[in-house]
Amino acid sequence: MTPFNAKGTGSPTQNLFDAMLMKGRSAVVDAIRLLKGRWKILQNLDVGINHVPQTIVACCVLHNLCQIAREPEPVMGKELDEIGPAVRILEREKSLYYQGQNLRHALADDLHERLSSAR
Repeated sequence: MTPFNAKGTGSPTQNLFDAMLMKGRSAVVDAIRLLKGRWKILQNLDVGINHVPQTIVACCVLHNLCQIAREPEPVMGKELDEIGPAVRILEREKSLYYQGQNLRHALADDLHERLSSAR
């Protein structure tokens, strides 16, 4: 998902949504970084398109076994770029893009309402 505004200059609803999105995204990026640090094959995934899902699952299972055995986590060196290139919207995908924007707004409003009423 795309944040509304990374600079925090949106509405309170949008800023709350962005903060929660970034918190969740941070956990996902950390998990991917850990997996890529432990299993170098995940850095390029040069295994053929048909074997990518099985390779990822195998690395996750092996990682869980390492966690159970209390193996030390890999020392993380340079930052891995998880963001990737900027997204380019193709003409045939614009309707999906706008549906995604509408869904993001609805999620932000719902999150804001739920957290506001919990206070």
